[in-house]
Amino acid sequence: MTETGTANEHGNEKEQAMTRHLENADGQGQILIGERLSPVAYQVSVEEIDGRYQASVSLHAPRDWLLKQGFKSRATLILANGDRTDVGHDGPVDIGDNVSVILSGAPQSFDDQASLVEKFPELKLGEA
Repeated sequence: MTETGTANEHGNEKEQAMTRHLENADGQGQILIGERLSPVAYQVSVEEIDGRYQASVSLHAPRDWLLKQGFKSRATLILANGDRTDVGHDGPVDIGDNVSVILSGAPQSFDDQASLVEKFPELKLGEA
């Protein structure tokens, strides 16, 4: 568990934001680059922050394959449940990038565990 805090203007009280990593899960989806769909594995990382859930999605893709598909810096990931989310790379991918390129999406926030698991059914939160 990670705690973060900041001092208020008087410097004597702290606001505490409680962050707790809950789970990493693997999913199977499809990546849409231009008009081309291709199967892809992705990872979901979930944290609980002050009673809310935050999920981040990322995937690794071969640089040369991305270039052949016409990938620049953004694509659409179709999740296991059929929902779509944008994923991207910091700037355009080119031959100077690593052989394996990480594409990631913006963190998504959820008020409750049910809506989180609805979006990411590959999560097994609370299961032993």
